[in-house]
Amino acid sequence: MATLRFRVAETDAGVRLDKALAARAEIGTRALSERLLGEGSVRVDGSPRPKSHRVQGGSVIEVDLPQTTDGVEPEPVTVAVPYEDEQLVVVDKPAGLSVHPGAGGRRRTLLGQLLTLGAAGGDPERPGIVHRLDRD
Repeated sequence: MATLRFRVAETDAGVRLDKALAARAEIGTRALSERLLGEGSVRVDGSPRPKSHRVQGGSVIEVDLPQTTDGVEPEPVTVAVPYEDEQLVVVDKPAGLSVHPGAGGRRRTLLGQLLTLGAAGGDPERPGIVHRLDRD
């Protein structure tokens, strides 16, 4: 499991912890930041804090990021996420973005972004349940 570690900038002092986490490219959404906080995967200066905790400039935040799948790393979320809850993530995938790693490469895929959002399930070789509503 990868750990994200960063120091809070003085300009971010007073921001809620869940918002500070969601602003990081490695996390990208408030829903994922709240899930990580709820799982106890976030520590501020070595101690767990609630999502409403106001961060202080200079504090060190450590986040245990979601586990990678078959060499695919979580990636910053760039797709629009119009809806997300505990069981469902709806994304607006732009044309040209690969869904799963293939011969063309293992990076810049929807799967990497779904891993960042905490999505899981389906075939272990091609994780993430993806359905296209616009096909045919």
